[in-house]
Amino acid sequence: MSEFPALAERLLKQARAAGVLGTGSASEEDGLLQAREISNLRLNADLVILSACDTGAGRLQGAEGIANLVRSFLFAGARSVLASLWSADDIATAALVRQFYTHLAKKTDKGWALRQAKMDLLEKYGDQALPYYWAGFTLQGEGGSTVSVSQ
Repeated sequence: MSEFPALAERLLKQARAAGVLGTGSASEEDGLLQAREISNLRLNADLVILSACDTGAGRLQGAEGIANLVRSFLFAGARSVLASLWSADDIATAALVRQFYTHLAKKTDKGWALRQAKMDLLEKYGDQALPYYWAGFTLQGEGGSTVSVSQ
């Protein structure tokens, strides 16, 4: 991971682009998909990956638990959600998710695929693979099942 800090510094100097869901001029939609709207969706998804910063973080809602995007996707029908508990480095996240997909493609269960992706980063980058880069990614929901892939 010795290249991560240097690459991250270069990326920070570049302009960043962001996208928002578009709406028509006659639409009552604001173009933003919010947690409460996600909860009302009816999804049939084995896995949702939220690789942006802090997607697994949330606010404690008393006995209800933590309100966050993960909970919204699980309420909507996703069987499992991969999310980040803190700010995620773009380069490290891409490397982790790429390895995660590689292991999922081998029909391994989601929990093992995430564990192995983290181990791959440790093996490849050694002492440079600080937990900051990978430990914040957690899998919630059904971690012991594989992902169904339709052709």
